[in-house]
Amino acid sequence: MDTERTSHLRKAIASGDYRLALRLWDDYAAGIRQEIGRGACTAARMAEAREFLDWARRVVLCARAQAQNRLNAIHVARQYGQAPSRPASHFRTSL
Repeated sequence: MDTERTSHLRKAIASGDYRLALRLWDDYAAGIRQEIGRGACTAARMAEAREFLDWARRVVLCARAQAQNRLNAIHVARQYGQAPSRPASHFRTSL
């Protein structure tokens, strides 16, 4: 349920701009708190928030898994990278 109230949040999360998403979330949550305080928060509004949070959780978990996969690939690549050089020997032999 992508509403006008959550569309900017969804765009920020989908683009990976988590700082913006947190600021937008603070505003969104403050609006819900105000509605609750006035007794005007509807079941539909709470369902909208719940659906958004479920969606955001899935998107962020996918982003986290992709980032972990990239880190794993970097780790594996380093294992097969250039072999560490040995320090020069202090002893020389002549034949």
